Amino acid sequence: MYKHDYDRAIADFEQAIRLDPKFAKAYNGRGATYFRKGDYDRAMSDYDRAIQLDPKYAVTYVNRGYVYEQKRDYHRAIADYDRALKLDPNNAVARMDREHVLALLAANRPGRAP
Repeated sequence: MYKHDYDRAIADFEQAIRLDPKFAKAYNGRGATYFRKGDYDRAMSDYDRAIQLDPKYAVTYVNRGYVYEQKRDYHRAIADYDRALKLDPNNAVARMDREHVLALLAANRPGRAP
């Protein structure tokens, strides 16, 4: 990515999408850029579209899991990390992020001693 020139990166991904509207990785890349900008709704929309176009690309599930995690929708984040691991059992990032979210859930469980 262009050293934090997110608008330029988004423009490039949009050009790629115009050239090939079924290019799932371009939607995933634009979604990742929106995520870095903190625009989680647009990131989610792009990840949803990328998954619709290529439901076997594990990276997009991991990325969408990040959005769910930021929105504190931990169960959906875990579901996406699980889906990524089903597609790519060796995906270390999905495994690590899944464990992180499980730890967040365990730490916030009622009745847990401090």
